[in-house]
Amino acid sequence: MKSDDPFIRRNILVIAAEMIKENGSETFRLDDLAKRTNVDVVSINRYFDSRSQLIAEAQMLNYYAMVEPLHLVMLRVELAVTDEDEDAFWTAVEENMTLAWASGQSGEKWGIVKTLLDIWSDPFSQRHFCDLLDIQFTRWIELTEGAKRLGWIDSGIDSAALTAVFWSASVGQIITSGSSFLDLTPEAARDFYVKIVRRGSRQESSPGSQSSNAF
Repeated sequence: MKSDDPFIRRNILVIAAEMIKENGSETFRLDDLAKRTNVDVVSINRYFDSRSQLIAEAQMLNYYAMVEPLHLVMLRVELAVTDEDEDAFWTAVEENMTLAWASGQSGEKWGIVKTLLDIWSDPFSQRHFCDLLDIQFTRWIELTEGAKRLGWIDSGIDSAALTAVFWSASVGQIITSGSSFLDLTPEAARDFYVKIVRRGSRQESSPGSQSSNAF
């Protein structure tokens, strides 16, 4: 039977997250955790089904800390749509894109991928994490649709595809990191995003075009 004191369990996770952030998950040992938490290994095992589960949940905390600034900016994006404030909308979107791209470049370049792999190693944590991600994806799709209705974003943009591409790119950039051809700055990624989606930002290049808008 698992122990159910939420305060002790939370404290174990917070300290485990700190240890993993400091030294990685490969060398993470329950004995070291026990010393840091003053909770013996037997008691720690009463709170978690396995070492993998403990690491996965600790890495979820690390991930949330990493993306918290993005969530705060996202609230400003939502407020801008509600207030129909286009300038505030683009300011917040541009800041979000810059932060998202920069987060994939901070520290050891494989860090965010290892974080996700550790989360995926535990089925329960993976399902919970995916459910939370779906909430964020839904919010971005709804925001994009709202901006399209307000005439701020090209109406021909597929909101789901746009969300998928740029969420994936902000993480997958590690593949191109260090390339002399494809190592983009956060600012370049931001500008590319805005150029693609902002209404009227793309010019018709075909001869005889009657309009400068994309649709």
